[in-house]
Amino acid sequence: MQHLRGTVRRAARTAMLSAGAAIFLLIGLLFLTLAAWLYLVTVTTTLTAALILGAAYFGVGFLLLALAGADGNASRQPQQQEAPVSTEHDGLKNLVMAFLAGITAGQKARR
Repeated sequence: MQHLRGTVRRAARTAMLSAGAAIFLLIGLLFLTLAAWLYLVTVTTTLTAALILGAAYFGVGFLLLALAGADGNASRQPQQQEAPVSTEHDGLKNLVMAFLAGITAGQKARR
């Protein structure tokens, strides 16, 4: 029961932090859009500025849709076989395993 409460608490904390982050990201996007609008209006006409910003948001939207749709296609691809493990570092691996075995034996001897 305690594990479930901790899991729910962490999930709620993550959700609240994510919602807060999303709000601040939207506010930042609003200010960046406003700054881009003000800059584009000083350089070009209002119609051109609106077209540029609209096209930019349209392009980002399509890019996000493409990225969202890419997950469905990735699951259909066959899984690749794992590369064989190289035996290049077997000596180092054996040394570390022997060191850990020695530490474990030492801890058992103290008890």
